[in-house]
Amino acid sequence: MSTLNYFPRNFLFAILLLICMLYLSPVAIAQEYLTGLRSNTQIIKENQKQKSLSYKSKSENLPLTLPFFEDFSNYTGYPNEKYFADKQAFVNNTYPVFPPTIGVVTLDALNEYGEIYPHLNAISKGADTLTSRFIRMDSLFLADSTKLITLADNIYFSFYFQPGGGGIVNADAGEQVGNQPNKNDSLVLEFGYLDDSGEAVWEHIWSTPGFSINIWTLADSIQYFKDSIQYFKQVLIPITNDNYLCDNFRFRFRNYASLEPQQGITGWEGNVDQWHIDYIRLDVNRSDTDFYTNDLAFVSPTTSFLEKYQAMPWKQFRNTDMKDYFSNQLTNLNDTIIDNGKLTSRYQYIISKNGEKVNEYSSGAIDVWPYCKYGIHNNSNQASPKINYLPNNLTDSTTFIITHIFENESGKDIHPQNDTCVFEQKFLDYYAYDDGTAEYGYCLNNTFNIAYLAMKFSLNVSDHLSAVRMWFNHTKNSENEDAVFSIIVWKDTIIGDDISEPGRILYTLEGNKPAFSEQFLDFVEYQFDTLLLVSGNIWVGFEQQGNVQLNLGFDQNTDSRKFFRFNTRGDWETSAFKGTPMLRPVFGKTIKPKPNTNTPSNTILYPNPTKNDFQITSEELQVTKVEIYNTVGIKIDEQYCNNSTLKFNISTYPPGIFFVKIFKENSTVEVFKLVKM
Repeated sequence: MSTLNYFPRNFLFAILLLICMLYLSPVAIAQEYLTGLRSNTQIIKENQKQKSLSYKSKSENLPLTLPFFEDFSNYTGYPNEKYFADKQAFVNNTYPVFPPTIGVVTLDALNEYGEIYPHLNAISKGADTLTSRFIRMDSLFLADSTKLITLADNIYFSFYFQPGGGGIVNADAGEQVGNQPNKNDSLVLEFGYLDDSGEAVWEHIWSTPGFSINIWTLADSIQYFKDSIQYFKQVLIPITNDNYLCDNFRFRFRNYASLEPQQGITGWEGNVDQWHIDYIRLDVNRSDTDFYTNDLAFVSPTTSFLEKYQAMPWKQFRNTDMKDYFSNQLTNLNDTIIDNGKLTSRYQYIISKNGEKVNEYSSGAIDVWPYCKYGIHNNSNQASPKINYLPNNLTDSTTFIITHIFENESGKDIHPQNDTCVFEQKFLDYYAYDDGTAEYGYCLNNTFNIAYLAMKFSLNVSDHLSAVRMWFNHTKNSENEDAVFSIIVWKDTIIGDDISEPGRILYTLEGNKPAFSEQFLDFVEYQFDTLLLVSGNIWVGFEQQGNVQLNLGFDQNTDSRKFFRFNTRGDWETSAFKGTPMLRPVFGKTIKPKPNTNTPSNTILYPNPTKNDFQITSEELQVTKVEIYNTVGIKIDEQYCNNSTLKFNISTYPPGIFFVKIFKENSTVEVFKLVKM
């Protein structure tokens, strides 16, 4: 081969290789991208609350008895200390895709303080653990007797699991939620007990490497029509070792995680390698076919009754802003139609305004087909009930509590706690597309010195725009604190049929940086230096200066791609990612004094959940009155006082969810959700 022929071919090969690298590299071609969270604000706040508590659970050292069951429904934060001994995992209802019932526990790369484990790097290493308290596996404690347990009692341990990064439609096209574990990562289950010397013995029972949920959904989607797509898989394990039949049996889940290469992008690094676990059961008299339970349940949280928004200013509301129907995800975890040939459900929703019931609906008795064969329950009277209510007489503090109940008409249900789902609908001074929880961070590539994000809001009446609230994720070494951005308001410009984009700039607030309140109270407010009178459709967003990422919170459970645009190459584009940047415009007649973010509320309600008693403490302001409401908005108790501590006994209350309204001496009011066990 001559030199003349050799050079051009190699040169051409090099050029083609460079082009391929540019197109294949996500950093080189991506103008917007998502990153896992650097910290978990819900866990951080939970940890700060726990550190301030002086009480210790009376049952902390008492072993549990069979049956053991936990489905993580109707609470968030740390795993329930009644069942678990550690606090590294995260109970939530926003990361999983179609869980068996509402709520899962997630193992990831964040520790109990909500921060990335400092020892983690690109090599897979141990991260979270979820360890049960001691369980009495030696005896069954029946109503009138005690029975020794033997292996002949057919003891089985079961659970559902899902790798993170799942997608409802197409995880490869921006539809995913969370981050998928790599093939070198893993989820591990171990059983343990104390030996004769009191030392802990742990034995490996089950594990799986990281993989994509698409493997499941693709395989299941090509089965016969009767088989539904499954997003969680159940594992059923028999207990066959006599060593476990003791009074100090434990189980624990562990995950091994590895941080992704950060590609040199400042402010990008975040949480990765999530595993979701749900519906843990341990009991006798089971079999290798005991996969199904008599349980009707909600699958995911209920949402706003507004068509476009999760929240909106009260004076902007019009009847046309209402949805026509609610959207519920409901499931029947049994595999057969039972109860004299059918399983009959009943559903209702109740709407309460400022504590008083204003509307209700009941579907009547309806048969429910098993999820394992037919998928999510789709009867329109229950899954998408018509909204037959129009709010009226709204003020700047109007709040609605919407309670949905889906239950077995016969009353036979393994876990009634997952039969209820509650949404708090607020009409205050801001618009919100997001649900208030960030599953990811949103970033823009400023390679071309252009990086804009804009969100569209529709006003029904002219109003004064006075501030913007934004949620920023913490990043490694707090790198995004040095990012500089300008807040911008644009006039809406029509560019086609039902298509518009940001046009003329109406206002700019320069020189801003990401900020965080001391107690991680979510949104930070950036106040304007003048009131801006706006009307009709407007766009509110920011311009990023430089390529240090703002890492704006990104809610992956509400899809508002129709209402936000980004611009990194000179043209406004629609996002490839399903979700919502967490940015909220604030309206008011005056410029309010800037809040002191260093003096957050120090009100604590504990223990929560509770079985008998709870206590309220307020370090800064005296409590003057406490009111307790049930989920339908009816006040069931109240107590007056004039000190910083107040105790309640609720041992006579039925198990369920209650709302505690706390009044303080400076006329402020706080509301806490309380779970009665």
